[in-house]
Amino acid sequence: MNQDAVFKLAEEAIKHWDVEVKSINLHLQSENTVFKVEGLDGNTYALRVHRKGYHDLHELNSEHVWTSSLSNAGLLVPEAVVTRSGEAYTSVSFLNSSEYRYVGLVKWIEGTILNDLILDLEEKDVSDLYESLGKVVAKFHKATIAWEEPKDFKRHSFDTDGFLGSKPFWGRFWEAQNATTSEREKLSVIRNNITEILSKLPRDINSFGMIHADLHSQNVLIQGKSLSVIDFDDSGFGWYGFDLAVAIWDRLDFTATGCHFDIAYKSLIRGYIEERPNAKDIIETIPTFLLMRTLMLIRWIEDRPESGYEAFIPVLIQASIDQAKQLELLD
Repeated sequence: MNQDAVFKLAEEAIKHWDVEVKSINLHLQSENTVFKVEGLDGNTYALRVHRKGYHDLHELNSEHVWTSSLSNAGLLVPEAVVTRSGEAYTSVSFLNSSEYRYVGLVKWIEGTILNDLILDLEEKDVSDLYESLGKVVAKFHKATIAWEEPKDFKRHSFDTDGFLGSKPFWGRFWEAQNATTSEREKLSVIRNNITEILSKLPRDINSFGMIHADLHSQNVLIQGKSLSVIDFDDSGFGWYGFDLAVAIWDRLDFTATGCHFDIAYKSLIRGYIEERPNAKDIIETIPTFLLMRTLMLIRWIEDRPESGYEAFIPVLIQASIDQAKQLELLD
């Protein structure tokens, strides 16, 4: 569907909420489409039109349940606004079509995106921000540990199967079409070796639970001395070390805004350990999950040519091979 059709859907969707609209404008076109809505009462909202086929309504409602529990634990996360009928999401069809999308509304969070600042920051500022981020991630995990999962809760899992099984959540990276035969063989070897590592990791609640799973620096907002985390679309069950790896991954030197990796890495860990002093085993998994993140993105990009990142795939393939060699997962 084109942007005009999505905009008309958004205009129709907002009618399901008790909001008198002053303006509605496209804010972000990614896998989901996000509109910034200004109300006549002075409040601002983010209207999110969810991508087709990614989550069913049960999964979306479960996301709302989890983020609500995080908010109740004192974390700064998007706060959902219920519809006139008291629901967290609504279903809206495109004009003159049976095709529909799920739509949700949250209160707008003001702030500066961490990734937009990173290249201009001094080392001290990077250190302070990533130490704060480490504390935030730890508080997320502590909230998950304390949370009682409802019986009907439904979200995907970033476990061994979710990463590396026959139908991984982000695709079969070892079959990447943009890789050479030799590279695919190496990716398959890496897959087998990581599978063995992950199969031995603990799955108890102190190591594995609901995680954000996409904590890169475009999903972190800076508000003075506070940090907010947005976009829980990929949240699911996974190892806490993966959250930490994603939080630091885009500081690696082969990424678009790679810089300050060592400082950010040490600071992230320092902040995390301050909140979770007995998390040494989790910290030790970060290098493996940094590699896992690189591998996942190969197929994620390949399956989404509209994202415009295809030229980055060879970089990711070579980076994953280099990372695997450093971890002695590849000769």
